[in-house]
Amino acid sequence: MLKLWSWIKRYAVLLAVLAGGLLVLLSSAALLLQQVESTAQHQLEVIAAGQASELEGRLNQQQEVLLGLQAAVTLNPALDRQQFYDLLLQSNVLYRHPSLLAMALVRPISDTQIQAHIAAARADKRVAPLAYKDYQPGPLTGESPYQILEYLYPINRMTGDLLGQNVLQSLALSETLIRARDTGRLLTSPVFRLPGSEEPMFAYIAPIYRDLPPEPSMDDRRAQHAGSVVALVRLREVVRPLIRGNYDDRLSWRLVDQGYALKTWVRARPASEVMRYEVAPELKITRSTTQLVHLPGRQWQLHYDSHTEFLNEHQNEWLLMALGVALLGLAGLAGLMQYLYSSRHWALQVLEQTKGDQLERQQQVQYLLQAVEHTRDAVVLRQPDGRILYANAAADALFCPSGEKLAGQYQVLLSQSELGELPFPQSFASRHTLPDGELRHLEAYLQPIQNDRLQPVANALFVRDISVEYEQSLSLKKQAQRLQEMLDLSSDWFWEQDAEARFTLVTGGFFTRFDIAPNFFLGKRRWELGTGGLTTAQWDEHRHVLAMHRPYRDFEYTSQLGRETIIVSVSGHPLYGDDGEFLGYRGIGRDVTSVRMAQRALLAEQQRAQATLDSIADGVITTDVFGRVDYINPVASSLVGWELSAARGQPLSAIYQTVDRLSRLPLPDLIDEVLREGGQYHGARRSVLLNKFGLNFQIEECGARIRDEQSHTIGAVLVFRDVSNWRALDDRPEIDY
Repeated sequence: MLKLWSWIKRYAVLLAVLAGGLLVLLSSAALLLQQVESTAQHQLEVIAAGQASELEGRLNQQQEVLLGLQAAVTLNPALDRQQFYDLLLQSNVLYRHPSLLAMALVRPISDTQIQAHIAAARADKRVAPLAYKDYQPGPLTGESPYQILEYLYPINRMTGDLLGQNVLQSLALSETLIRARDTGRLLTSPVFRLPGSEEPMFAYIAPIYRDLPPEPSMDDRRAQHAGSVVALVRLREVVRPLIRGNYDDRLSWRLVDQGYALKTWVRARPASEVMRYEVAPELKITRSTTQLVHLPGRQWQLHYDSHTEFLNEHQNEWLLMALGVALLGLAGLAGLMQYLYSSRHWALQVLEQTKGDQLERQQQVQYLLQAVEHTRDAVVLRQPDGRILYANAAADALFCPSGEKLAGQYQVLLSQSELGELPFPQSFASRHTLPDGELRHLEAYLQPIQNDRLQPVANALFVRDISVEYEQSLSLKKQAQRLQEMLDLSSDWFWEQDAEARFTLVTGGFFTRFDIAPNFFLGKRRWELGTGGLTTAQWDEHRHVLAMHRPYRDFEYTSQLGRETIIVSVSGHPLYGDDGEFLGYRGIGRDVTSVRMAQRALLAEQQRAQATLDSIADGVITTDVFGRVDYINPVASSLVGWELSAARGQPLSAIYQTVDRLSRLPLPDLIDEVLREGGQYHGARRSVLLNKFGLNFQIEECGARIRDEQSHTIGAVLVFRDVSNWRALDDRPEIDY
C-alpha cells in the first residue's frame, strides 16, 4: 500500500486530468441522454394523442348511428318488428360499421301487458319467425314495468340469448339504462361479456320518450319513457387499428374505464382495465403517457408504454466508441496495478486457493453423506469379509425395523452375492417380508468398490422398494389385456406401420367374418395388397402424403377379402419418438361399403330428379323457409332473366315480381303467403311477370310448401308457365314502365 500511495503521489497531475476528463464525459453523456429522453417522450405523446383522437372519432360515428335510430323510433314509437328490420337493412349499418355486433330496441312492459306482449311477438311471423317461435321474456323479477329487449338485429348465435331479456336484471346494462332514462342522455355502459363468449364489448343506450314538456323533470321522463335503443359494440374491433398501428413502433397500451363522467350520477367506482395490448411483455418500459377518450357519460384512459430505447444505433456507436477509449485507459492503469501487486501477493493467493479447495472438498463429502443418509433407497457398504461398514437410515428401517443398526453385523440381507469379492456389478430382483407379514418387492444393485490400484476394498448394495411400481405394472398388464379384448370385439380395426409404411400391427375382430388372420398383413405395404380400384396417380399422391409425414383422413380404396370386395376407409397419424424421430403411422380402418352404396343410390336418384326439373316446360323455383332462392330450373331462369349462381340466396322478391293483369298493381308473394299463413297449397292465378330486362309475360303461377319426412316445413316451391300465346292480343294488358 505504501508503494501504491507513493505511485499516486508521483502521478497526481495525470490522475487529476483523467478524473476531470471522465467527469466532463459523464456530464455530456447525461445531458445528451436527457435531451433524447425528452424528444422521445414528446413523440410518444403525439402518437398517443393521435390514436386517442382516431378512437374517439370511430366511437362518434357509432354514436351517430344510434342517434339516427333514436330519432327514427322517436318519430314512430309504435314501430313494429318489420319496420325496425327494414330501417336497419336500408341503412346498412352493420356493413358500414363492422364493430357493431347488434342493434336492439328495449321497451317497458308491465305485469298486466306481459302475456299480450308474448302472444303478439309470437304471432308476428313476418321477420325471424323461428327466433320468436318460443319467445319468452325473462327473468321477470324486480319492479314493474320490466325493460324487455323486444327487437334485435341481427339475431345470430352470439346475440340470440339476448332476445326477450329483462335488461333491469343485467348487471352490465341495468344501471346505464336507468340513468339514460332519468337524464334523457345517450350513455355508455361498462365493458362486459355475453354469456358463453370471451369477447369484450360495451353498449350505447339512448332513451325514447312520447311527449315531454319543454323543461322535463325526472318524473316526467319516467312517465313518458317509451323505450330505449341499444347498440352493442365489439371492443376488439373498435381498437383493432391501434393494434395494427403500434406493432412496428414497439408500443404497448392499456385501455382503462374511469367510470361515469359525472360522479353525481352514481357512487364512485375504482377504474378498471378493459383491454391491453403488449408487443413483448418481457421488454422494459422506457416511457409512458396517458390520453383521455371521451364517451357519452363515461371516460376511458388510454395508457401508452414505449419499449424503444432512448438512443438510436448511431448514438450507441458514438457512446460505445467513447466508452471504449475510456476503458482502454482504465485497462492500462489496471494492468499496471496488477503488475505491481502480482509479485507481492502471488504466494498469498496460492495459499488461499489451496485452503479453499480443501474446504470445498470437505463440504462436498458432507453433502454427499447427507444425500446418502436421507435418500429413499437403502444403501449398505460392506467389507469383503462380510462386515457392514455403513448403512443409511432407509437400510436400517427396511432390514432392522426393531430399531437396531446394521453397522458391524455380518448377516446376509438379500443374496449370498453380497459376500466376498465381486468381479463386476450385479443387479437382481428380490422379495422381502417385513416382521408384520407385509411382502415388499425390491430391486437390488451390487457395485464393487476398488482403490487406486484396482484392488477390491468393499461392496456397495443399493436397494430400492418397487412394490408400488410392481402393482402398477400388474394393473397395466390387466388393462392392456382388457383393451386387446375390446379391440378384438370392435367392428373397426386398428393398425400401425413402421417408417417404411409396412404393417407392424393389425388388430380388431373385423377380420373374423372373412376368416382372415390379421398377421396376413404384417410386413406388407398397403399398395402391395392390390390396386384397390385406384389409379397410379392416386397411389402416388398417397405415398407423397406418407413421405411428407402428414396425417390423412378417410383415404378410401377397395379390398378383396375372401370372396367379398369391400370399400375400406382408413385414417392415419404420424408417430414420433421422444427425440423427434419419425417412427411410422398409427390409425384406424372401417368398412364403408354399405355407406358408399347408399350414397351412390341417392346420387343417382338426385340426378334423375334434376334431369326431370331441367326438362319440363314449366318454370320451377324453390326456396328455404325464409323465402331465399335455393334452385331455378332453365325455363324459370330464361323467364326471370336470372342465372342460378346469381339468384341463389337472394330473397324471392328480388328476382321474381308479378303485377295484376288489369290494375297493374304488385301482387302479394305466393311463397310468402304459403309460408306465413301456414297453407299447404296456393291455387293457380293469372298475373304478369316482370323480368330483369324489363320484359313482361302473361303467366299462370301456383305455390306449395315442401316438407320433410317428419312433416316439418323445409321450404316452398313456385311453379309458373308462360301463357302469353294462349290469349288473344286484345286480352293482354299493356303495361308501361
